Amino acid sequence: MENNNHYNKKGVFTVVYTLAAIFVILAFGVSILNSGNTPQQEINLEDNISPVDKSNVAPLTTETTTFEESTVETTTNKTSTLEENSSSSNNELTLFDDTKEMDWPVSGKIVMDYSKDSAIYDRTLEQYRTNDSICISANLGDEVKVATDGIITSITKDVVDGVTVSVDHGNGWCSTYSQLNEDLAVSEGEAVHKGDVIGTVGAPTKYSVALGPHLEFSVLNENNTTDPKLVLANE
Repeated sequence: MENNNHYNKKGVFTVVYTLAAIFVILAFGVSILNSGNTPQQEINLEDNISPVDKSNVAPLTTETTTFEESTVETTTNKTSTLEENSSSSNNELTLFDDTKEMDWPVSGKIVMDYSKDSAIYDRTLEQYRTNDSICISANLGDEVKVATDGIITSITKDVVDGVTVSVDHGNGWCSTYSQLNEDLAVSEGEAVHKGDVIGTVGAPTKYSVALGPHLEFSVLNENNTTDPKLVLANE
């Protein structure tokens, strides 16, 4: 009987020790898990951001200044080109301005007037439209003369205006001569003086055939068309 009690007590102690061990192991595991979920100390972002060094940052206006300087340089180079061409010719070219007059490139009456702001009737197209040039009546083969000193900047041909010669007169002034024969007396880059022949009147294109043979003459100031009659000498 005593032996049985001894074994029973021993079994009870074994169960207690086992349960205690399990409890210790569980407590240790829970503590580990809780340590992983402990919220970290809040980080102050402002303390960890260094100030940005702006000493080498160019101001925004620098790019605009560069563009303006480039534009001025282009204009200067264009004027210099005109002056260089003039120095190589026999007589110096005179830069045109609004105090001077241009000569009429051909003699004749205006068969279609300048009208940039209001529509006028186009006999060929049979409709009203604006017109940024004047059309001067002439005979086929009549000589076309440059209105004032300048440099031939371009020679083009299209179905509307036919052959066109463009001349730079300096100070922002330019002129164009259209409806010409292909056999021209000038070439691009050539210096011309007032009264020099640049070509002859050709047959009008189908877009202006109702006007008969004529010269289409336009004047531009700073790339804006102006009424040629304002700068042409009174006949």
